[in-house]
Amino acid sequence: MTVTGAIAVGVDGTEPSRVALRWSARRAAKTGAELSVLHVVDDTWAVIGVRMADDVRADAQDLVEHEASYAFTLVPGIHLQTRVLHGDVMTVLAQASRDVDLIVVGTHKTGFVSGQIFGSRSLVLAGTAHAPVAIIPQTSRREGRGIVVWVDGSAVGRQAVRFAAEEARRAGDSLTLLCAYTVPTYPGETDDVRARTKRRIGERSVAIVSEAAALAASVAPAVELRRRMIERPAAEALVAASSSASLVVVGNSGRNEGGMMVDSVTHDVLINLAAPTVVVHEDDHRRRPGDFSLYPGTAHSEMM
Repeated sequence: MTVTGAIAVGVDGTEPSRVALRWSARRAAKTGAELSVLHVVDDTWAVIGVRMADDVRADAQDLVEHEASYAFTLVPGIHLQTRVLHGDVMTVLAQASRDVDLIVVGTHKTGFVSGQIFGSRSLVLAGTAHAPVAIIPQTSRREGRGIVVWVDGSAVGRQAVRFAAEEARRAGDSLTLLCAYTVPTYPGETDDVRARTKRRIGERSVAIVSEAAALAASVAPAVELRRRMIERPAAEALVAASSSASLVVVGNSGRNEGGMMVDSVTHDVLINLAAPTVVVHEDDHRRRPGDFSLYPGTAHSEMM
């Protein structure tokens, strides 16, 4: 098998991390990617005695080796390596993302909190990583069909379309271009004015989706494209569409009004995960324009 990239998955012994590990191992098997199984020992261990610190290190090494063995048993033949790192968990994982093409974590956080800051480490990683971040919900045990990508006409939205189109090509899956919009209401506006506003926004949405379709077709000409425009808040539309999807792709435009390094749409999607979701950023991968294969380049292998 030719090794064609690198995936890193964070593990901590919990069920969400085990779900993320299974997802990552299967993805690595399909693509020939190398899989790094990472565990981060939180900095707080440093305040304890040397003997206890040694125990913590030993336990951490046992954990990653056990999880890697599980992954290898699940998918024999994959390229595996293990790493134990130290520091603040999400900061260290964000740093580790510089060396891979996809970083994966699991989460158990669900429950709609529209536009509000919600305590989830995966949100921090999604806003600070240097590569695309795949966040796998603990409840993700089914196999969905079709990839859904949020399109909004922005630069990072186009980045998400490229990524999603290449992933659909690799997986042999369909790609749905989802453009969701709302029509603002202004005090004292007439029905005629509102109708014109709605028509103008609708026309703009058609243009955005058409542009996205052309871009997706240039990346993956054989992929089945579906266009969907809906008058609904974007996060709600994405969560609803993800209920039967195999993967959701969103572009994160940056800091939201609450100060978190994810925009409000990405935030609300990530705390309502119904399917594995990948967050991409405008500067992900640092590669030439148009080259958005999920696992580019080559990587060394360390067989277990």
